[in-house]
Amino acid sequence: MSMPFPEGLRPLSSSAQVYPISDVPGNNGPPAPMTALLLFASYDRLRLQIYREHGPCGERIKVGSIGSVTLLRFEDVGYFNRVYAPDEAVSEQLAEVEAFYDGSPFGCELIGPTNGSSCRIDRECLRQRWVPGERYAWLAAPPAMIALPEGTNGFEVRPPGEAERELFLLAYLRGFEANTECVPAAVQNMRHLFKCPDLRFLMAFRAGRPAGIGMLYFAGKVAVLCAGATLPEYRRQGCHTALLRARLRLAVEQDCENIFSWAAARGQSHANMERAGLQTVGITAAWRLPADRERRRC
Repeated sequence: MSMPFPEGLRPLSSSAQVYPISDVPGNNGPPAPMTALLLFASYDRLRLQIYREHGPCGERIKVGSIGSVTLLRFEDVGYFNRVYAPDEAVSEQLAEVEAFYDGSPFGCELIGPTNGSSCRIDRECLRQRWVPGERYAWLAAPPAMIALPEGTNGFEVRPPGEAERELFLLAYLRGFEANTECVPAAVQNMRHLFKCPDLRFLMAFRAGRPAGIGMLYFAGKVAVLCAGATLPEYRRQGCHTALLRARLRLAVEQDCENIFSWAAARGQSHANMERAGLQTVGITAAWRLPADRERRRC
């Protein structure tokens, strides 16, 4: 049985159009931070729609919206419980947002506009007993500004062969330190991503052993560095930089007009991306709605 939608919300159909690429900077569109936020909302929404349509637990996934706000909910994977809010309007919609996540074992994370434009959101989240979350950096650059890191640091980076797809997914989940109990179900969902023509997959190997993964999401003439992770035993050895170089090269070869990414602000990934020529165009201070049982203790 699928989960009902709270009153006032509308579901997004599986054919919902991704973020319109005519709106990238330079084409009379919104500012680069908003563009990046909307692109990542589209990427996460795309994945959940694929899981909902083809995975084994589609009834446990909801994708909805309130005005400009995108709401994602997956009962089994807390990461996906995200609210992407490109403007301050969400500050007046927190009651509807909370209703969307009512009963969730994870609560949700609200990712709003960049600092300097979200004071109303901060005030309302504090008033409603949300708690401060992660700080995210939004990055962007046209290909002409990209400075590809030199060398591969001893890693071979290439797309996984068809027989290596499960190996890729297992490396992805290890790299992102997924709960081992969730790995079998995650693989069942994620294997359907390989059918999506807008996604590209890369693996890093050292001495024939998986060391890390990288993904790109192509939306028209825009490339999004949407996932990159290194296995614990290969960290701090240049694997992330080798994967970043390969993804940027692929974006340039595809004749993209703009490249976007995001990262935990001031983390190693953020630093690597800036060294490669991506510019930080904004910082978002996220807010987290604790799960019901946590919130009652606040």
